[in-house]
Amino acid sequence: MTLQQDSVPTPTGEDGRVSRPMTGEEYVESLRDGREVYLHGEKVDDVTTHPAFRNAVRMTARLYDALHDPDKQDKLTVPTDTRSAGLTHPFFRTPHSVEDLKADQTAIAEWARMTYGFMGRSPDYKASFL
Repeated sequence: MTLQQDSVPTPTGEDGRVSRPMTGEEYVESLRDGREVYLHGEKVDDVTTHPAFRNAVRMTARLYDALHDPDKQDKLTVPTDTRSAGLTHPFFRTPHSVEDLKADQTAIAEWARMTYGFMGRSPDYKASFL
C-alpha cells in the first residue's frame, strides 16, 4: 500500500462524497500505510509507535477526535463548501465573509488551547493561500 486511501476508507455518504472528518483512530490507522520514514538513517517501522513521532501522532489524533466531540462541534466544524452535506474544520474551507474568517480564528484558537500552543504552526500553509 502506498496511498492513505488504500489503508483506511474515507468516510463517505450514500452519494460517495466525503461526509465527515476522520476520527482519531482512523487518522492513526491511515498512517500505517506502508510509508517509508527514516530517522538518522534508520528506517522507522511504525510512526504511530516510534518514540520520535508517537506523541505528535497522538496529539493530532486528539484534534481529529475533537471534531466529533459534541461539546466542541459548534466551534470546530462547519458544513463543507463542496455541496456534500459533510462537515469539516472551518480552516479547511475557503472563507467568503468576515464571519467565516472569525470561525477560522475561533477554531484554530480552540486547537491551540488543546495543544497548549505546541502545534500552532500546523496551518501555516493557508497564509500563502490567502
